[in-house]
This record gives sequence, C-alpha cells and structure tokens, in this order.
Amino acid sequence: MKALLLAGLATLTVQAQPRVQAFVLPNGLRVFHLEDHEHPLVRAWLQVNLEPTDTPPGRNGLSLLSLRMLEHSDAGGLKAEDFDRILDASSIQLTRTSTARGLEWHLTARSRDQDRAMGLLADRLLRTVLDPAVLEIQRLACWLDVDDLEASPRTRLRRALAWEPGTQPTRPGLDAITFDDLLAFKARVLRPDRAILVLHGDLGFEQAKRLVLLNLGSWATPKAPPARLPAPRQVPPEPLLRIPARGEGLRIQAVAAPLREFSPEAALLLGLLIPGDPFLPPVQCEALDFGLVATLDAEATTPAPAAWNLLHERLEGLRQRGFTQVDLERGRQAWLARRSLDSLHPEALLAATLADALGRGVSTERMQTLSLEALNADLRRWLEAARIRTGATGDPEILKKLP
Repeated sequence: MKALLLAGLATLTVQAQPRVQAFVLPNGLRVFHLEDHEHPLVRAWLQVNLEPTDTPPGRNGLSLLSLRMLEHSDAGGLKAEDFDRILDASSIQLTRTSTARGLEWHLTARSRDQDRAMGLLADRLLRTVLDPAVLEIQRLACWLDVDDLEASPRTRLRRALAWEPGTQPTRPGLDAITFDDLLAFKARVLRPDRAILVLHGDLGFEQAKRLVLLNLGSWATPKAPPARLPAPRQVPPEPLLRIPARGEGLRIQAVAAPLREFSPEAALLLGLLIPGDPFLPPVQCEALDFGLVATLDAEATTPAPAAWNLLHERLEGLRQRGFTQVDLERGRQAWLARRSLDSLHPEALLAATLADALGRGVSTERMQTLSLEALNADLRRWLEAARIRTGATGDPEILKKLP
C-alpha cells in the first residue's frame, strides 16, 4: 500500500508541476518560466553568481555591505524611502539576501501589478546610485548584524559555524571597505551574464518574455571582462570555537560543509538519511543549506571531555559504518514523497528550477543509478575529521575543560 501511495504521489508530481520554458536575452540574462494560473500571483527569483575572487583580501563582508547600500540608496529617480513606500502601498514584496552562492532578490506581486513590480526590481538592479552619505550608517548596521549581541549564545554559535573559515564578515573587514570598493564590486558583480531569473505564476510565456525584455533588456554587459582579483587565502578551521554563556549547560556543535564535488543526488540522500540514523542519539543531526549540523546537549553529570568525545565518536562511527542498500532505497522513497509535496509549493518549484539552471538539480535518472558504494564514499569524505568545524557554548568554567 505504501509503495502504491508513493507511486501515486510521483505520478501527481509529473502531472501537476508546471513545464519549464527558457529563453536568453541578448545581454546574456538567462530566464526560466513556470506558468501557473491557479492564483493571481507572480513570483520572481533573481540570483547573481558570486565568485571567491569577487571579494578582495581583507574585505570580509563586502557582499553584505553592498546589499545594504543598494537597498538604502536612491533608485530609478526615487528616494530610498519613497521606493519602500511604493512597495508597501502596492503590496509588492521585494526581499534580498546574500548566500555563499550569490546575491538573491525575491519578488512577489499580484499578477495585475507585475509590470510595476518588475520595473521596481529593474530600478533596484540597474538604476541604483550608491549614496556615500549612508555608508557609515550601513557599516554600523552590518556590525550589528555580525555581532548580534541580542541573539542567544546558541544562535551565535550556529551562525558562526555556518561560515567557511576566512569568509565570515568581521569588523576589521567591514572597516577596511571603502566607497570605491563598493563601486568596483557593483560593477564587477551586477552583470546580466552572471544572473539567472526564474518566473513563476499567472503569466504566459510570451507575456513573460515581453515583461523581462522591457524591464531588464537594457541591463548592459560590459565589453571588457572585470579584472580578476587575487584568490582568497585558504584559512584552516579553528580547532574549537568557544562562546561563553555564564550559568548555561554545555552544547557542542559540529558542522561539515557540503563538498562542491558531491553530486546533487548524493548530497540530497545523505541529507535525508543522516538525521534519521538510529545510532546517532544522543547526538542530533540536521542537514541545512550550509552543511550538516551535529548537536549534543550534554547532561549536567557528563564531563565536558566525555561529551566532546561522544559527539565525534558518533560521527566517526557513522562514517566508518556507512549505509546499507535498504537505507539507500528508503532514501529514494523519501525523496519521491518529498518531491511530490514540493510540486505543490511555488517556492520549492522556484528553488528547484534555479538549482537546475545552476547545474545543481537532482536528476531522476542519476538518482536511480547512484550506487551504494558511491554514496558511502561521499559520506566518508563528508565526515572527515579534518573538514569538520566544531564549537561549543556554555559556562566559561565548563568550556575551559574542553580539548
């Protein structure tokens, strides 16, 4: 019965998921379109790819500060506050975020407001004039984001471990950024040939082409390629990140960042299988965008060194043991069920389409042909002790007893 249900869900996915159609503007912007008239809404996700060399050495936090400057500068002839007021009055949602992969803008609007919404997105990307008068205010805002002193020690520990060594925004890095650095970053990164736009919702394919061409067709690609900066220095992970929290118990976390050479299928299956492994407790695992997070909340009677050893022994035990063929099939079935549910959520469809466009999409054929040996080989590489970043929070006296 369970197998029949999963098969039915898989069939539903094929029938319900909108067809992806693609086109490329003359300026190099790649566009992917999913037509869905169930609701009178249009969603757009735009990602601009980031390279490790886009941030000069010693300028950690440049992408974060650049995004804030774009958001708080005048755009399209509108003052920054007027721009935000128009968004609110039109019930248009425009959010931005910075990830390890790139800069992203997410737009949601009623279908009747699609022209205005796309025009505002174009103003933000193409016609924002960075304002040097707001630089110090936005630098301070980035400091507050980085320090985040109001967050709990456990939240600060999680955020600190999410960054790869040497890439986390820092006060010295933010202090070193000049206005010329921001202008150079904007010119180097905000290019249509680096961007991917995914549209979903209540608009047809020809309508989508017109909408994008009218608003983003003038986005110019510079003739000369941007000058390449020196590659960032490789920074080894710290042995242990300590965040004191007076009077609190000990929490130890370990993060294994995903390997770029992983196939999307192996990464997805490992993210499904590891958290449910029955031999991991009391260590709890979850797979997030920035990697696998293993957490151990030590009991008050457990010595700190013993808790440290327990977490790493559980991860090493899983690494050596690996998964079985039964586990592999269970992971495939869980993926089929999740894919069926994802087809009902526009954000999941947008994320999947963007992943496909970036070459990180999950292929049904590759998923079925992935061997157990390849899966376990990736597991062993992922959980290598040298690649795991570890941190702890708790009472300072307890932290002193850790290795």
